[in-house]
Amino acid sequence: MASFICFDELPDLFFIELFHYLSSADILWSFINLNNRIQQIISERGFFRHINLSSLGFYKFDTLLTLLPLSQVQILVINIEASSLQLSRFSYLPHLTTLRLYGLRDLKDAFNFILRHSHSLVYLTLQTHDLFRPRGFGGSVVYPKVHLTTFMENILPHLNALRSLDLGQGIDLGLPLWHVTTIECSLNYLRIPLQHIKQLCQVMSLEKLSTTLEELHVGMRSLDAGAHNDLPDELVLSKMINLHSFSLVQSIFTDNRIEWSTIEILTTANVMPVLRKMNLILFISLDDVDCIKKSALFTDNRQIDIQFAFIMDENSLATQLSEYIPHGSRFHPREIVGITCMASCLTTEDRQMTNLNCYYDNYSWILHVWYTLPWAFDEFFELVAPDMYITKVETFLPSQCNSTMIYPSRLRTLAVSENNSLPSIVSMPHVVQLDRISTVHLSFHDWPIGLKLSSLRHITLTNNLIELKNFALFSSNIRSIQIICYASMPNFILNDWSVFRSLSSLPKLISLQIVINDMDTILDENSCQIIAETAPMFVHFGLCFRRQNAPPSPDDLNRPAEMDSAILALIAEDPTLIINDDDDYTIEPGDIAFLESTINKYQTCIKDIRHRILNLSFHVKPLIVVEDGDCGLTVWF
Repeated sequence: MASFICFDELPDLFFIELFHYLSSADILWSFINLNNRIQQIISERGFFRHINLSSLGFYKFDTLLTLLPLSQVQILVINIEASSLQLSRFSYLPHLTTLRLYGLRDLKDAFNFILRHSHSLVYLTLQTHDLFRPRGFGGSVVYPKVHLTTFMENILPHLNALRSLDLGQGIDLGLPLWHVTTIECSLNYLRIPLQHIKQLCQVMSLEKLSTTLEELHVGMRSLDAGAHNDLPDELVLSKMINLHSFSLVQSIFTDNRIEWSTIEILTTANVMPVLRKMNLILFISLDDVDCIKKSALFTDNRQIDIQFAFIMDENSLATQLSEYIPHGSRFHPREIVGITCMASCLTTEDRQMTNLNCYYDNYSWILHVWYTLPWAFDEFFELVAPDMYITKVETFLPSQCNSTMIYPSRLRTLAVSENNSLPSIVSMPHVVQLDRISTVHLSFHDWPIGLKLSSLRHITLTNNLIELKNFALFSSNIRSIQIICYASMPNFILNDWSVFRSLSSLPKLISLQIVINDMDTILDENSCQIIAETAPMFVHFGLCFRRQNAPPSPDDLNRPAEMDSAILALIAEDPTLIINDDDDYTIEPGDIAFLESTINKYQTCIKDIRHRILNLSFHVKPLIVVEDGDCGLTVWF
């Protein structure tokens, strides 16, 4: 005779083991109000202390907030899968010490939330990416409204309890203008994007950081080919008595080189006496090679474990210099690999070309790279713009070591812009591990057949709407997709929105964001209806239109809160003025009537789609927010 055990009679160990297979959101939603014993287990195991509700729909999220003991929350995580509206729903969390925000699309709510918790925050991670933040004009509003500079100048000075600040090393987001004197807290961990060496010297000159900072990680990129990377006159660096880990990552697309002598001055034993670990991506010259091999970083008694990627261009003999490249340091030897990369850049004048192969044949340059094993960096020379990428990789110095002796690569993100580039990058020795790649940015071209990325969770497709028909090639673990369309770039096709219906076959997909740039036409009624009908397939849906080089209507100049006063003054003087996205003001002939007409088309589409969504049948009504300027909407189902 079969025996039965009641649910309430199951031992505590059963629930503890079960919870290991569930997300925190699933545990809280399914068990938080079941009975007192299980609720006590949840509390004792810390599921009230560590909260990540990114995957929850609007109704579940609001319901759960009424049940959660918010006073117990210590760690809050919101990732790229979350609705951009989610953070605004949280109330004050009195004991919040750790906040981790990834892939944010709107920093305004994040900054307000951080300010409300300025007295309790100890660990703050704020990592975004321009690919996730629509840029340009939406109606009379310029987006994004706020930048990291706002955080550095207006919010950071209030975070007195902060000890760890991670702003990512997104080299596309190098902070152009900010005063490092705003760092008044005693940080022991700092990860930050900068533009040039002078900013880094300012950070290293702060007396308070010199006694507390243990890890400093910097991503650096500037397209200004100037003397910004010269060391400041009368340089005085504080002795960083506790700094044991230092990273300096320079973009492969930079025009602003850093001298090797500068690196040696910044890392000398008088400045970093206890340095033990260093990661470095740096352009080098032929003259640097001999100096590098003799450098104290590789030979002195600090026993530094240094991992690097050295880049050299404009030298046909570079491949013959491998014997001069150090194999790690004297105390931490490492295998190295040499590769040749072909890089390409789509210029403004050539963006109308429809044959990308012609573009790649005519606009490219060669770079030689030596790197230590394993690959020690999160990305492989990724750039935010979809028109600058590595298009081909060939190995000229393979490693002879046994791959089983190599620790796993840290690479998690791939950016691809040409059919042959992804297989080339995948072939790099000990860099790409297919089961560890979580994010792919794919521009202009097809998904490579036969490439299986089992851990892939996020995809960004630029001018690749048609690629959604190949959903069967995607991993079933896909959680979010972002579609970016540029009417001014190749492969712009935006006439078959029915491809969205195929996405219902991806079981874990919860987020779809669409950004359409510089389109002059309007979506027809059929397209608007398809978008409205497919939007409820996702937990989070967003659609917005942007003009990259368009001023707002002169009639809307009474909204100064949305725009910089200098921009408003210039437009008031000359309504034909075109404002570039890089904040350089250039006067070009502009047709205000045409721009107003285009913006009206965007606003009409958004109103139409919103109306069609609200006319659908829902068990629970979604939250729909139309952005300022009426050129975009966000829906949380």
